[in-house]
Amino acid sequence: MSARTVRRRKRTSRLMRRNPLRAVVWIAAVALVCVLLRLFVFHLVRIEGGSMQDTLCSGEIALVTSFDYRFGARPVRGDVVECRFPGRVDTYVKRVIGLPGETVELRDGKTWIDGAAIPEPYVFSIAEDYSVSLGENEYLVLGDNRCESYDSRAADMGPIGAEDILGRVRLCVWPLHGVE
Repeated sequence: MSARTVRRRKRTSRLMRRNPLRAVVWIAAVALVCVLLRLFVFHLVRIEGGSMQDTLCSGEIALVTSFDYRFGARPVRGDVVECRFPGRVDTYVKRVIGLPGETVELRDGKTWIDGAAIPEPYVFSIAEDYSVSLGENEYLVLGDNRCESYDSRAADMGPIGAEDILGRVRLCVWPLHGVE
């Protein structure tokens, strides 16, 4: 141990002995800042399962920013988000495909929005045919690995509201790579 480290530990130890209340307040303040950062700024999520393959794979850890949709901004098509489905405890990482008021169809191996095919270079597998008309505050979220994804197409899941979108996945921090 270096002399600098020893001096720092002695200083910290003296502070705790002289004024334990100050040390407790300092620790509580640090804990409060960490909780506030977690709730309102960012947190990490571990990817479970292969529904977002090849964008995100099982076991990877992603950074989610919580503030993106809290102050009036709305998700846009293509955003990778952490969301929850009504009646479920778990959260899921999916991609926003359908926006409020749109009609979304999956057919012929393509995704059609209001009758026009959209490019989806991130799709890993082709899905079965599916069609839905979204309500005023509904979003269709799907996994990139459409054959292996438990998402808005499931009868017990369905489209989600804006309040069910918890944050935007910005990047994979382990192993480090971007999310597109």
